[in-house]
Amino acid sequence: MLFKNINILSCNGEIQKDMYLAVTNSIISYMGKTAPTETYDRVFDGTDMLLMPGFINTHCHVPMTLLRSLGGNLSLSDWLTTAVFPTEAKLTEEFVYYGAMLGIAEMIKCGITSFNDMYYFSQKICTSLLESGINGNIAMDGFAFDDRLKNKYSIPASVLYDFHKEFNNKNNGQIKTDMCIHAEYTSDPKKVEKLAEIAKNTGSNIQLHLSETQSETDGCIKRYGKTPAQFFCDYGVFDNPTTAAHCVYLSDDDLILLKEKNVSVSHCPISNLKLGSGIADIVRIQQSGINVTLGTDGSASNDNLNFLEDLKTSILLQKGIHKDASLLTSRDIVRIATKNGAIAQGRNNTGEIAVGKKADLFIVNFNSPNLQPVTDMLNGVVYASLPENIVLTMANGKVLYEKGEFKTIDIESILANVKEIKKLLYSN
Repeated sequence: MLFKNINILSCNGEIQKDMYLAVTNSIISYMGKTAPTETYDRVFDGTDMLLMPGFINTHCHVPMTLLRSLGGNLSLSDWLTTAVFPTEAKLTEEFVYYGAMLGIAEMIKCGITSFNDMYYFSQKICTSLLESGINGNIAMDGFAFDDRLKNKYSIPASVLYDFHKEFNNKNNGQIKTDMCIHAEYTSDPKKVEKLAEIAKNTGSNIQLHLSETQSETDGCIKRYGKTPAQFFCDYGVFDNPTTAAHCVYLSDDDLILLKEKNVSVSHCPISNLKLGSGIADIVRIQQSGINVTLGTDGSASNDNLNFLEDLKTSILLQKGIHKDASLLTSRDIVRIATKNGAIAQGRNNTGEIAVGKKADLFIVNFNSPNLQPVTDMLNGVVYASLPENIVLTMANGKVLYEKGEFKTIDIESILANVKEIKKLLYSN
């Protein structure tokens, strides 16, 4: 496929105008001011459009589309115990598959080409990735829960090893299998230490929730005399590549520790705001030398997977809490949402537009009332764009979504099944 007459956000953060970009198989094979000499199956005219690296959503529970808007106006602890956990107990593999497909469709529509996920029935989530074409680091939840919680979906270590063996690097790296710890307050030291060992044995990344609320942090200090970050470090978790979601309440010592251990932080601004958890100071975190990324969290606490909302909210929050409009530029926040996410996922072949990189990209059409007149394309994407402005999303060189049409997902079938699942899930 050849894109012509298109503006491109290059890997140095600059916009190159009126360019040609070619995709051969799954790779960006050419980028330049003149047309390549090769013949292509398809030519896409990108006049008045911007081609960008695909967004990477580093924290999600994608099947939670089935729990969308559940338990609104509740704090995290009440939301979990009275709304989420009781409903999740009714989930089946089939439910999780359709919830995942619905969420993936939503993500593809807003330019996401890869995501981190932690949830139950992860084999079905992997199936949804293979069918839809999106990339993902999928972590199977259920191992590290404290036995006293009697979690219905608790699993033995053998299941994690089998999951890793079956799906890790499946389809040329489209899927990477991570390990998962829900949080310190739902786990116990022995389980945490064992999970860290399993991750080390398999060479896996770890995903977890960290210091999401003040009560979580205070409770950990009361239980163990240390913060959640110190707790996980002491049990070997951070000896593995880790992405820690939320990180709203980090001490100065926590920041030093996370930097030393190369832990990536997934900022989830809208979820944190909705649950009243607080605001993560990602400027402070980033200035500490920590890799900051961006996540939506699940649809039950966001309540959508519109990454553009999180992009805008995250940058506005930092300018507001620091009372400094110069903090975080559009270029900065887009790097957080793309290249930094690729680093966190352990994917060195994506996250930027360059020859030799994976063709994971999306295209914004600026011929729309909310983006006209065009004075600064990148500012337009960050502050003014909507999912309807994204006219094409490609992952691994394959078009997944174009001009309102899903190319790999039967969206009508998915919606019909979700409606039936809703009746079963919420019937008394």
